[in-house]
Amino acid sequence: MPSQAGNAIHCPSCNGKFQVPIPVASPSGASSFGGFSSQSEVQAFASKKVTAGLCGILLGGLGVHKFVLGLNGPATIMLATTLGCLTVGACLVIPLFLVPVLHTIGFIEGIIYLTKSDEEFYQTYAIEQKEWF
Repeated sequence: MPSQAGNAIHCPSCNGKFQVPIPVASPSGASSFGGFSSQSEVQAFASKKVTAGLCGILLGGLGVHKFVLGLNGPATIMLATTLGCLTVGACLVIPLFLVPVLHTIGFIEGIIYLTKSDEEFYQTYAIEQKEWF
């Protein structure tokens, strides 16, 4: 039977459509197959989980937890929004209401990080690079 690597096929059990991964050589010599990475890559990224989780819980509104994960776009948005609201909030009260909202978002994300398994954490934030929640 010829290789199906790279082809879109239907799953016989659920009839869902998916693409068969193509084997890829990893530069470090560790083998990867499609979206699956070596255990050492998962563990290396998962070592950031506790740091990112605690930063989310303690410094949520500043976006530090997102900087730890390399999600610099959303991290910059959170940091700039918080600092901007605190600066403008000195003159206007309304922007000050956004600061607790951003801190709550960071707090929730910190809890989510800490409750995920290492594999889920790696898949969600290293592979998929999910930016929010």
